[in-house]
Amino acid sequence: MRYTLLTLGTLAASVIAAPSSTHVLHEKRDTLPFGWERHEKLPSHEVLPMRIGLTQSNLDKAEEFLMEVSHPSSPKYGQHWSSKQVAETFAPSRESFDAVLMWLKSSGISPERISRSQSMGWLTFDATVAEAENLLKTQFFMHKHTTGKPHVGCDDYSIPEFVQPHIDFITPTVHFDTKIPQGRHREKRDIPLEKRAPPTVAAAGVPVVSKAAVHKITDPNGGYLPKKGADVDIQSIITELENCDEFIVPDCLRALYRFPPNVVATPGNSFGIVEYTPEAYLQGDLDLFFANFSKNQVQMTPTFDSIDGGVLQTTEESFEYNGESDLDLEYGMTLVNPQPVTLYQAGDLVEGASFNNFLDAIDGSYCTYDGGDDPTQDAVYPDPFGGYEGPENCGGFAATKVISTSYAYNEADLTSFYEMRQCNEYMKLGLQGTSFFYSSGDYGVAGNGGQCIAANGSYNDGTSGRFNPSFPGTCPYITSVGATQIKPGASVTQPEEACETVIFSGGGFSNVFPLPSYQAAAVKSFFANHPPPYTSAQYNNSQQTRGFPDISANGANYVIAVDGTFSLVYGTSASSPVSASIFTLINEARLAIGKSSVGFINPVLYAHPGDLNDITSGGNMGCGTPGFTATTGLCLRRPALRVLSSSPSVFISIPASKARSITHLTYPGFIRKAPRPAFLPFQRRYYADEPATQSEPEADGAIEAQHGDNSIAASADANTSTSTEQAEESAAASDVESVAEESTERASSTADSVKSAAQTAGEAVTGVAQRFGAAAGFGSQTSGANRDALGVERSNLGGETSKSVYVGNLFFDVRNEDLKKEFERAGPVIDAKIIMDQRGLSKGFGYVNFETIEAAQRAIELYNLQNFEGRRLSVQFSLNRPPGPSDRQAYGNSQERQLNPPSKTLFIGNMSFDMSDRDLNNLFREIKNVIDVRVAIDRRTGQPRGFAHADFTDMASAERALTELSGKVVCGRALRIDFSTSTGRAAVGDS
Repeated sequence: MRYTLLTLGTLAASVIAAPSSTHVLHEKRDTLPFGWERHEKLPSHEVLPMRIGLTQSNLDKAEEFLMEVSHPSSPKYGQHWSSKQVAETFAPSRESFDAVLMWLKSSGISPERISRSQSMGWLTFDATVAEAENLLKTQFFMHKHTTGKPHVGCDDYSIPEFVQPHIDFITPTVHFDTKIPQGRHREKRDIPLEKRAPPTVAAAGVPVVSKAAVHKITDPNGGYLPKKGADVDIQSIITELENCDEFIVPDCLRALYRFPPNVVATPGNSFGIVEYTPEAYLQGDLDLFFANFSKNQVQMTPTFDSIDGGVLQTTEESFEYNGESDLDLEYGMTLVNPQPVTLYQAGDLVEGASFNNFLDAIDGSYCTYDGGDDPTQDAVYPDPFGGYEGPENCGGFAATKVISTSYAYNEADLTSFYEMRQCNEYMKLGLQGTSFFYSSGDYGVAGNGGQCIAANGSYNDGTSGRFNPSFPGTCPYITSVGATQIKPGASVTQPEEACETVIFSGGGFSNVFPLPSYQAAAVKSFFANHPPPYTSAQYNNSQQTRGFPDISANGANYVIAVDGTFSLVYGTSASSPVSASIFTLINEARLAIGKSSVGFINPVLYAHPGDLNDITSGGNMGCGTPGFTATTGLCLRRPALRVLSSSPSVFISIPASKARSITHLTYPGFIRKAPRPAFLPFQRRYYADEPATQSEPEADGAIEAQHGDNSIAASADANTSTSTEQAEESAAASDVESVAEESTERASSTADSVKSAAQTAGEAVTGVAQRFGAAAGFGSQTSGANRDALGVERSNLGGETSKSVYVGNLFFDVRNEDLKKEFERAGPVIDAKIIMDQRGLSKGFGYVNFETIEAAQRAIELYNLQNFEGRRLSVQFSLNRPPGPSDRQAYGNSQERQLNPPSKTLFIGNMSFDMSDRDLNNLFREIKNVIDVRVAIDRRTGQPRGFAHADFTDMASAERALTELSGKVVCGRALRIDFSTSTGRAAVGDS
């Protein structure tokens, strides 16, 4: 009886194993990748390192899980998961492990030879070629690339039908690479230590005319590099907004997408930019850019995270090696300043890195847990070729809230299993609250380098063939960013069009990923109303696959500093970090009021198309076709944004005038910064462009400009920048700009205004939707010789001459002795002083004290608007303090001086630059009937200007408040309170 039971058990086991004899095709490559040839069949005794990736659990519910925390209608919006919850939910099941193990045992692979990863996501073992061929019903051949690099692979492979649901993919099989056979066939001691020749092919063997982040980006003509245009004279375009159709600078983007300069860095917020070695930024380039567009960031560096030996190489310095990283960081850091930016630098100088290597570093479970690295596709560390000798970075680096990447593959470069596995990782990180932005490409419907897919599956020259979409742009769990441009001759207030200058924004439909639910309505509408005139031989017209891009931002005529000079660049490489910067500012506003980061943003974008605007002109030509032409109804484009405390699921609203986007399907409309959660329920910050009057200073610290001592002799501490000096600096930059902006404001019916984004009862925060732009354009200039280095007229604010002159727009390497020596040409100089910040760095301006007024006048005539050390100087008389009472005596009591006629608005002047939001809140806490408090912010720097306005319900309340506030001292400064006489600013709530 016992024997019978044993026999039955044996029979049962054989029955269970029997299905292994029925194999089904699992992966197949129809043609060899470009540049590869198949050579001899591998000898049967050669040993191959086999790896089997197990299918994750609950992937069929992945989109459902992500929508729960990302869709605006979900009650769980913003309730992001922990990494532990993600790991436990998607771990491979025990059933999958047991099924594959049974198959291997029945095929002669003993359990002793099999290892499994800690997460059970991978099974690994060594097998002879004969064993592997029998196991997978295939044949292994040696393949060689035109560069001479070898690779072991097969055309296809099959596995038993009963284990197919449990296996994602197996390596080495149809995934091509250039290095693994060399690494496997040599001992490390046999590998030459000299620098290995850079690989010239992407993952699938396609020449690296793409900037695909597989291993390292080595081709200086990479298709995903931004495209370099002409060099530019920075003096002709600095801070100007009227020529944004020709030169894009940070203020153009702020005006175009209607978001103000950032003011604070909210704790918990973070922004990361990914670069792949040997691409590297140069600090000198960053400083050159900051010196002209964000002065307080000179010598500022990103937080550097070195992944797998990532290094900022300086051996190769050219646009091809520095252009991408310089572009990303110059605009990313400027637009979110003072928010720190993290630079993820991935890969050493020998192997480089792939997207998977980067994902390993921010999610340690990804190294092995279902979707771990494929050694024939991703870099291996320690580097077997003599590079980085440390261990592979599996975890150890935190994922920032927003991550921007301007690199990509062609979707056709990789197998669908590889792409789906990586895409699922983006889904998991989205569940944890991270937003991923990827550039969509620069060749329209064609792939990297303009290549299209021929009928036999190979790449051609791009004049015909099947459309070639990008990856990860087609992954439904990232936000793909296309490019727009300002129409030639148009201003920042007019609609953009699809980018057709130098580049054509990438866009199309996936051949791998199904249509996500959040995009279904948009795709259906697009095909119903604007069906493309192409056949299924040209693109996937099933109407059931993912379309991209999701949003678009300007991608043409960017001014960047690269290799010590200024140049124009073009590409979605610019659009991605700009888009990511704006969502970083949205996160800042949400986090400041206790909300979560926005996480995966696509569901909200598609659920609220009315909050964004269409691009209705332009296209993305490629593959011998016009591509997809921009039409109405699908492009989500540029609106104002707000953060609603009453509805955390909606972070975009306040529709603006129609504007931009790109390509066929989702020409997503781009956005502007979410209004800042303000200081009081009625308090707002605004760009102050008001004219200067005796009662209302035209600048931050302008009270000091009239009553303070800005002379060198009056400076008690030669190494400290006083508030008086801050006023002088502002007078030479911010205030001067205000004079020009005033003329623009008067000429425009759409002048700058401030609008409360949330004034309804119960809302805990007031948003600020800054309305930029004037029909007449920005940066209007006045004529005459009295212009400063910015090309804007600067009056003699002091109204009288002095022996001291202010010198602005100095190069940051200029020293005191340099300034003195140069200005001695005008006459005898007592001393010269460069104003330093707390770090001991030049603030870009200084003072020269002469022995005579005539010498000072001569200095102005000689040097104002003249070049010195490559910078056009602004030289004016310094503002001297006349005899009189102290600040507190002058401003402490409103009854001791003549006031303006009563009005319902108070002017609050002489505010300290150190005055915090809390201080302002406390100041107005007991004041009754306040409607709104508007704090003046300098348009160029984003810093407070030293004054504010408070609006009251009636004149009597304003009079009482003037009495109560007079004499108040905040941060050591006596406030000046007066009635406002300004009529140039819109009423509260007006747009």
